[in-house]
Amino acid sequence: MGQHTRHGQSRTPEEYANVRREITVARATISDASAISSVLASNREDRGLFQESAEALHRTIEDFVVARLETEIVGCAGLHRDSLDLGEVYAVAVLPRYQGQGIGERLMRSCEVRARTAGIRELWLATIRPAYFSRYGFEVISRWELPGSVLLRKLRQTLQQPAQRWLPALFGRHTFMRLRLEFPAKSPGEPLRPPQELQ
Repeated sequence: MGQHTRHGQSRTPEEYANVRREITVARATISDASAISSVLASNREDRGLFQESAEALHRTIEDFVVARLETEIVGCAGLHRDSLDLGEVYAVAVLPRYQGQGIGERLMRSCEVRARTAGIRELWLATIRPAYFSRYGFEVISRWELPGSVLLRKLRQTLQQPAQRWLPALFGRHTFMRLRLEFPAKSPGEPLRPPQELQ
């Protein structure tokens, strides 16, 4: 995949470095919903990436972080809490012209930090690009290792996608993966901390 400026010219190594330094990652707000939808749409050829309208994103915006370059949203990622200990990473996407510059890594690390802060102990995801997510410690699992309630939620989401995406999502090459998060051992007598909200 080529790496180009908006005008089609190749970036220099110095420009790549500048982009990485200038990227910020932060919680999404309602006003970001349209831009997140556009980032997902720009990656619509990725059959493993669900498409979401801005209206639908209004209902799940608290899941999302966004990567910004100045005022432009160039990437996004979602973290959905399924249960006390389990969360899903989803909708990890970067505008094609900014791919290959470490933005996806920044988004993934942000999701991991949010999960740890909230006390989530396992992350999972479904992808057609397992080699990419294995970089972050995710390992392949059977989908049947996930709770039935989680699989049912994903089925409902799948059926909300355009019909042409149903078969690839249900019977395609999706790989389910999991990351177990390590937490420091507690000292004897240290009180348990209650789980925190996703930040």
